[in-house]
Amino acid sequence: MMKIKNIAITIILILCFSFVFNNKINAQYLENDPTPAQRVFWGGNVGLMFGTYTYISLNPIVGYRLTNRLSAGVGGTYNWTKSKYYNYSGQSYGANVFASFTIIKNIGDVIPIYNAGGLLLYAELSYLNISNYYSITLPNQPSWVYTPLAGIAYQSKIGIKSYLIFMVLYNFNESSYSPYSNPVIKASFQF
Repeated sequence: MMKIKNIAITIILILCFSFVFNNKINAQYLENDPTPAQRVFWGGNVGLMFGTYTYISLNPIVGYRLTNRLSAGVGGTYNWTKSKYYNYSGQSYGANVFASFTIIKNIGDVIPIYNAGGLLLYAELSYLNISNYYSITLPNQPSWVYTPLAGIAYQSKIGIKSYLIFMVLYNFNESSYSPYSNPVIKASFQF
């Protein structure tokens, strides 16, 4: 119950943050025929949790806006966890490829109640080395695990070329080896 409450609070804070900044910035730089260098974006996210269970996650990305609606890119992943309760620590690392397609650039154009961000389709395929992540519970697990993720995302401008993206994804390889359980909820920045 506490996990669901924390997720709900996080979602509300992210949406409030994105709505505040979205009203301030209305530039549509991709509509103005950008140069190839202007189409490159970078960003990612950092996850931190400390206490009895400590978790650190670094997920940098770099991508390219192929069109006004279609983007693709690559990223890296590093996760480290430590549990004082189980006297355990482990890590995973790997890479991913992703693509997103903008379905609605401005939700406010469809629902005329608020000038809001956009709605995206998002897909990602990650390939993670988990050999030192589950070693305490699964001694004979595979070293590398692929994880196909897909779902929807909400994108809000926070700068001329900066976005906050909130994603709700489905893990199509939810197994005992996969580090992601359904639903997979992510938030990231793009610059």
